[in-house]
Amino acid sequence: MPRTDGPLDPADTAAGETTPAPAHAECERCDLLSLALTGSGTGLWDRNVTTGDIHYSPAWKAMLGYGPHELSTGIEEAYLRIHPDDLAYVQATMQAHFENKTDSYSVEHRIRCKDGSYKWIRSRGKVVSRDSEGRAQRMVGTTTDITALRETAESLQRTIDLITNLTNEVPGLVFQYRLGADGRATVPYASEGIRDIYELTPDEVLLSADPIEARIDARDIAAYRQSLRDSAERLTPWRLQYRVNLPEQGVCWRQGDARPQRMPDGSTLWHGFITDATDRKRIEAELRELATIDHLTQLPNRRHFTMQSEIELTRIRAAETGTAAMLMLDLDHFKVLNDRWGHALGDRALSHFAQLLRTETRTGDLVGRIGGEEFAAVLPQTTTREAVAFARRVQQRLAQFPLIDSEGDAPVSLTVSIGVDTLRATDAGAYQALSRCDKALYVAKARGRNRIEVYEEAANGLP
Repeated sequence: MPRTDGPLDPADTAAGETTPAPAHAECERCDLLSLALTGSGTGLWDRNVTTGDIHYSPAWKAMLGYGPHELSTGIEEAYLRIHPDDLAYVQATMQAHFENKTDSYSVEHRIRCKDGSYKWIRSRGKVVSRDSEGRAQRMVGTTTDITALRETAESLQRTIDLITNLTNEVPGLVFQYRLGADGRATVPYASEGIRDIYELTPDEVLLSADPIEARIDARDIAAYRQSLRDSAERLTPWRLQYRVNLPEQGVCWRQGDARPQRMPDGSTLWHGFITDATDRKRIEAELRELATIDHLTQLPNRRHFTMQSEIELTRIRAAETGTAAMLMLDLDHFKVLNDRWGHALGDRALSHFAQLLRTETRTGDLVGRIGGEEFAAVLPQTTTREAVAFARRVQQRLAQFPLIDSEGDAPVSLTVSIGVDTLRATDAGAYQALSRCDKALYVAKARGRNRIEVYEEAANGLP
């Protein structure tokens, strides 16, 4: 665990911020964590509650337009960057966590960038050290830029305001939801949009909200109930995306937004709006796929392949008898093929090889394009000998099914060099196994290409 008086990100240390150097293994883990978080647009912070110092990772600073050596560590300067309208809320939320009233700290607020503009961020953190009297000493957390998401949400809110005025004239459900002190829920008002949102009528939910709960998907019913309880207890806005099972429409996504109000009789009354989020969730799923899939080959890209490899490495560490082979595959003379036949055929060659490679894999195997003409594979529960047999089958299939040129008659011969090794429980990360495969692949290239080399056997041929 990093020291309280030092930055979370090891890159900060490299930039000159003073902290004792961690052990080699811990540095590697920190490097992996830093790369993963930076790739997701997230920065790290580490606050010493006692001294008031707060350290930021380079990614955190870059998010606001600052360089690695800019920004002081004083908490008061940090508060000055928070939008004045959000400051009290942020401080109150943090204080509640300091006082152990919440399990963690989580806020969304605006923050001023170096150029004076404001971004929306989501910060999450947790007190990781308390003194003998329970007072917070140290808190660490992450910050993510959610400006685009907030802009979308604000646009949606403007739409909600308009729909609230029009109620029954447009799609969507405008509603009032009352939760009594006795736990009984009713819907005093529901616009005609309830017929589409829940396939119910306003009269069916007037005296009881049970028909609505009966429509909530079993996977989300617990979160649905808890979110309403939390909103009622804290009088915070209710916001949730959840699935419903409808008689005619089937499984759909709904987004609920509402604000609670405590009534004189102790009940809580929400005024809000529910929209159909099915298309939005579909688009989100498509965007997630685009972020993880190589468009040309339809295989996982390097980032996603690495993430999945790390998951397999974790499984190996947890299983005493776990094993997995890793292979790195590189199409031979690919530059020559591009120069002679053109990049269009080169792209077809990559796609052709990816399809052949996918054909040889089993359910549970992982293959990906990690760059250029380089591919990689992880084969769970596979020995080195079995991996070599897999590599031979790939080579044989490539020989049996040559690429046909654009004229449709001339076969284009392709060969592949392959380096083989295994994921090891002692590896700090999957990148170490990939590096060993790369070295074996180098030997395969040096020894004439269209070869398979195992790392241990090829070690003597390494420079």
